Amino acid sequence: MKPIVLDLHGITHEDVYDVVHEFVNSNWQPNLELTIITGHSDRMKSLVYSILKQYDLEFVTTDLRNSGQIKVQTWSE
Repeated sequence: MKPIVLDLHGITHEDVYDVVHEFVNSNWQPNLELTIITGHSDRMKSLVYSILKQYDLEFVTTDLRNSGQIKVQTWSE
């Protein structure tokens, strides 16, 4: 299966809330991994983390050398 990726480069901090919500809602499937590319902006990462917490999703930064990607795991209920 092709990875499902949201790249936030070029998205303003003000638009992140709507863009990430739309991405999660549009791609919600049980047991699916999503990737969100935030870049290295601490503010961008913080905004994305707070949105993902609203969905009670598990997520991790993919690599200590590349902290600009977040892997998100959706689960079936």
